[in-house]
Amino acid sequence: MSLETAYLFQGMSEATRAKAAAAASAETCESGAFLFRAGDAAEQFYILLEGRVRLSMRGAGQIAHIVSEPGDMLGWSSMVGHASYIASAECVVPVKVLKFDRDRLMRLLEEDPAGGMDFYRRLAQMIARRLVASYGHALSLHGERDMRHWG
Repeated sequence: MSLETAYLFQGMSEATRAKAAAAASAETCESGAFLFRAGDAAEQFYILLEGRVRLSMRGAGQIAHIVSEPGDMLGWSSMVGHASYIASAECVVPVKVLKFDRDRLMRLLEEDPAGGMDFYRRLAQMIARRLVASYGHALSLHGERDMRHWG
């Protein structure tokens, strides 16, 4: 997979995409390994190349989401101003990712304002899809007794 086909990098200039690709490092992780844990410093951003990653948040219960589509993102907390990750990312099977240093990627996006805006627009869309999926899971667990929504 190249960044040309990764959803978040579509619409970006070829030059900016090339700089982002050069700034990324490929990483592999074994099944059971964690890319990051909730509470870790949010300093990296990841694009899934292959495999399956379970994102989980613990609290009163556990909320989980599986990321398995090549090109999907992990570690979005790092790109929206969170100092630490809000979820843990555990590799369910062996995983390959592209790993980006948050600060370096942000500088590249600032150098291409139009491409940066496209990146953040697409990031918001991906986060929204996960939120809607979480709503769906919550409804399936709790029934549709109360159909109020907050967004």
